[in-house]
Amino acid sequence: MSQPERVRYLTLDFLNNYFLFKVSKVLFSEKTKFQKLEVLESPDFGLCLLLDGLIQVSEYDEYRYHETLVHVPLLNAESRRRIAILGGGDGCALREVSKYKDVERVDLVDIDRRVVEISSKYLSRINKGSLKNKKVKLFFTDARKFISSKKNTYDSIIIDLTDPLEGGPSILLYSKEFYRIVYEALRPGGSFITQATTFQSIQFRRIFWTVKKVFGDAVPLHVYMKTFCDDWGFVMSLKPWNGLRLPPENVEEVDNRISKLIRGKLRYLNGKTYLSNFIIPPEENNVLMKPAKEITDREALKKTKKETEESTDITWAF
Repeated sequence: MSQPERVRYLTLDFLNNYFLFKVSKVLFSEKTKFQKLEVLESPDFGLCLLLDGLIQVSEYDEYRYHETLVHVPLLNAESRRRIAILGGGDGCALREVSKYKDVERVDLVDIDRRVVEISSKYLSRINKGSLKNKKVKLFFTDARKFISSKKNTYDSIIIDLTDPLEGGPSILLYSKEFYRIVYEALRPGGSFITQATTFQSIQFRRIFWTVKKVFGDAVPLHVYMKTFCDDWGFVMSLKPWNGLRLPPENVEEVDNRISKLIRGKLRYLNGKTYLSNFIIPPEENNVLMKPAKEITDREALKKTKKETEESTDITWAF
């Protein structure tokens, strides 16, 4: 007898509203040391990974998110020999990094070992077994502590962390102090990107201005995600900042560079969609370009919760 469809939380929008989606089967559910981890089957979104009740990966459209997150910074990096992925224990960003012909080593750092273990078991049809790639070194530790000892080490640093939620495990990984550590870990000519929550949110604007302050400048990117019921934002920069190496308006050159550097075909990103990632409507750009308060460690620390404090409420920290 098949299981009845259940209703689960999908994600928050920038107004702290919840969206719901149908679930046909719960494949796995566990409270790890750091968060609630679930793998579900949805009739609408296919195989899904959730952390603390929020969807992180869905089979339906995760490739749009991960191709934007990975290929935009790597196509703008001077080299791609050594890459760091902070977070990304589901293996999907790693799948995209592994497509580059010149990648020699990838360090994937996720604080929660169980996310990697469960993703290896249940998400292999999505991540294509990337977590078992011989070029990949797995580290189960705090990303900030790890990257602090890696000065001038990486050609690109890709940050695929959970959202900055009150009491969440990533709360100290969106501050200017953290981004300074990231900057120091990059080699000259290196690129950096972070997922930055919903594109129209104050959280996105604050992350953008925090990165901009540390790196000298930054580029806002976005892609629409039906799974998240929103336009999702990313913030990218380079060390040093001398402008993009691959201008978005050069559609043909983007296609040529993808063909030259990447094995196989991409599902979402090409010259035209690369350009679309950078296009921002004037009214939204006017809001984004108004300076926003930088995120600091001091502010983030005030939004942490004691281990004994439990709550089902999910709220943006900044």
